[in-house]
Amino acid sequence: MMKKIFLPLLLIASSVPPLAAQRAPIELSWADCVREALANNPGLKAKKLAIDQYKYLYLAGYNAYLPKINLSHSVSRSGGQNTSPSNRWGLSVSASEPIFNLGAMSSIRTARISYDKAASDYRVESAATRQALYSAFMSLMAAQDQVVVDKRILDIREQNAKLIKLKYDSGMESRGNMLYAVALFELSKTNAAKSGRSLNMARRELLKNMGSSAYRPVTVKGELTAPEYDLQVESVKEILEKTPQIVSQEKSLESQKERLLSARYDLFPTVSASQSMSWSGPQQYEVDRSWSMGLSMSLPLLSGGLTYYPNSTKAAKLAYKGAEESLRDLKLSLESGILNGYEDFLNARDTALSNVSVLAANEERYKESQIKYTAGQISFIDLANVEQSMVDARQNQLQYLRNANNKKLALENLLGVGLEGQK
Repeated sequence: MMKKIFLPLLLIASSVPPLAAQRAPIELSWADCVREALANNPGLKAKKLAIDQYKYLYLAGYNAYLPKINLSHSVSRSGGQNTSPSNRWGLSVSASEPIFNLGAMSSIRTARISYDKAASDYRVESAATRQALYSAFMSLMAAQDQVVVDKRILDIREQNAKLIKLKYDSGMESRGNMLYAVALFELSKTNAAKSGRSLNMARRELLKNMGSSAYRPVTVKGELTAPEYDLQVESVKEILEKTPQIVSQEKSLESQKERLLSARYDLFPTVSASQSMSWSGPQQYEVDRSWSMGLSMSLPLLSGGLTYYPNSTKAAKLAYKGAEESLRDLKLSLESGILNGYEDFLNARDTALSNVSVLAANEERYKESQIKYTAGQISFIDLANVEQSMVDARQNQLQYLRNANNKKLALENLLGVGLEGQK
């Protein structure tokens, strides 16, 4: 009986993977993150939907120049005190089509400009999303490295604490130095726990920027290194014209220009054609046919009021000039931001590269100090100082590498580098 009970349970238990295997971190490359962000990031999806929205509004605008057809069918019965009741049947088909309407043409062009601007706004959002996503990608990479660094520091300080304790027990080291070594070991355990929590925070930030609503343990593959970027400074003005921020602002300027033209079109006439065919009679099959065709021209004279036209055109002209100044201001600030951002990036990159030799030197000094301390040639305080210099150099190098990569990201965001085509 017991075998009948435990055998199925054993089979079920053997078929379920271990908990550690179920929670094994998923390794993601940069291309994996980009692919998921393009598919799931809500900000990008909203901008992409806006492109489709303005596309359909643009296509719908052409209906202003397409024929409008109406079909009506009616029946009525009427009579009076001295009139016998009678029926009346009617059927009519009418069509009208604008021939000349500058306002309708302007509205179509405005819709086209809005459609183009939506595409530029998507590129701006894509660049901003790339900056946030890659920053989160690097933060997770740095957090992973930080866990490794803190684990190594913890191991070193654990060994030191044991060594100093042995020397203290043998009367070769002071109690204060022994307690200090133990305190450093305890501090390293705290730092290791903090880096583990920071790792989870970095994972959540990356998942958020990818558009993932559920937490899952992930790791990223790659190496945090000093980046390179070669900007042709003499070609900045040419590059500037192709950035999505400038293209979007230029579309806003075009839209203001179109509004100015539309305001002026209020004084222009409109011409339209119309035609109709109708059938009417006392019964549905006893009807008379009639038709009509015509051209009409409408010329607005003070249709908006005495001062509407001059005031509306002046307002549109001022809005257009304001858009021109906004575009000029954006070009000046963006050019300055790109050039300063490039210089800032070079400074951060050079700092990261120069600190490599400092880190190597501190690693070597610590190895030498361990040997000297074991041989009794230096004091524990000297060893602790050298160890702290090595720890600081490692921590600084992680910070320098993150800073250099973030500076590059900020520069590429100004240049409008988006997620599309990223590998």
